[in-house]
Amino acid sequence: MKLSHLFTLLLAAMTGVSVFAAEVPLKSEAEKKTVKKAVPKKRAKLTLAQQIKAATTPVQYKRHVKRHADKKAYAAANKDKIKILMLGDSITHQWEYKAAAEVQKKYISPYPVLNLGCGGDRTQNTIWIVEKSGILELIKPQLVTIMIGTNNRYDHTATAAGIKRIIQGVRKHYPQATILLYAIFPRGKDKDDMLRVRNDKVNAEIVKFCNGKDIIWVDIRKNFLTPEGILERSMMPDLLHPRHAKGYSVWGESLRPYFEKVGK
Repeated sequence: MKLSHLFTLLLAAMTGVSVFAAEVPLKSEAEKKTVKKAVPKKRAKLTLAQQIKAATTPVQYKRHVKRHADKKAYAAANKDKIKILMLGDSITHQWEYKAAAEVQKKYISPYPVLNLGCGGDRTQNTIWIVEKSGILELIKPQLVTIMIGTNNRYDHTATAAGIKRIIQGVRKHYPQATILLYAIFPRGKDKDDMLRVRNDKVNAEIVKFCNGKDIIWVDIRKNFLTPEGILERSMMPDLLHPRHAKGYSVWGESLRPYFEKVGK
C-alpha cells in the first residue's frame, strides 16, 4: 500500500470522514457528455400509417449500388434470354453464394434466371428495384418469384402492404407473366418465436393477393420443419437462412416444376 494512501486512511479514521467517495474521481464535463452520448436513444414508435408508408416507399442504400449496377448490366446483355426473375432478400440472394454452388447448379443454373435478391432487403428495397432501378424494363420474364418480408420490423399489415405494392409493380411491367408468391419462410426455433409469429401474420394477409391462376401461392413452410413444428439448425443454422445443401434443396424442389414449364 502506498504511504499516501495509508496516510489518507489514518486521517479518515481520526476525523470520521469517509474517503471512499473521494477515491472515485469526478468525471470532467467532456466525459459526462461522452457518457450521455453512449446511452442509446429509444426509437420513436411509428403509427400504423407511418409503418405502411415506410414499407411502401422505394429505398436504395449504398450497399445496393454495385449489385444493382452489375445486375442491370447483366440484364442489358441478356435481355432476350432471361425468362425467370427472382425477387427477395438474403435468402434469395444466397442462391448465388459459393456454398450453394451444388444446389444452384442443380436447380437454378440450367434456367435463364436473373436473381435480384439482396441481403438485408425489406419490402421498400424491393419496391425500389421494381419501380426505380430500370432493370425490369430491360427484360421480359415469363415467371417472377417473390419472397420478401422477413426483415421488415413493422406491423404485419404494413409488411403486407409493401408486398402488395411489389406485386402490383411486377404486374404493371409484365401483364402476362406468372407470379409465384412464396410464403415467408419460418424462422425461430418454434411456433412461439416472435419473429415466426410475425411472419405467419404477414403470410395470412398476403395469401389473399393470390388467385391461383397468374398469381400463385406457394407455401413450403412445413417442409422446413419437424412434424412438431420445430426449425432445426441442421435445416437453418441461424434459424433464418436455409442450409445450402439441405434447405435450398427444399426450395429448389418447389421451384423445379415451374422452371421446367418455362424451359431452358
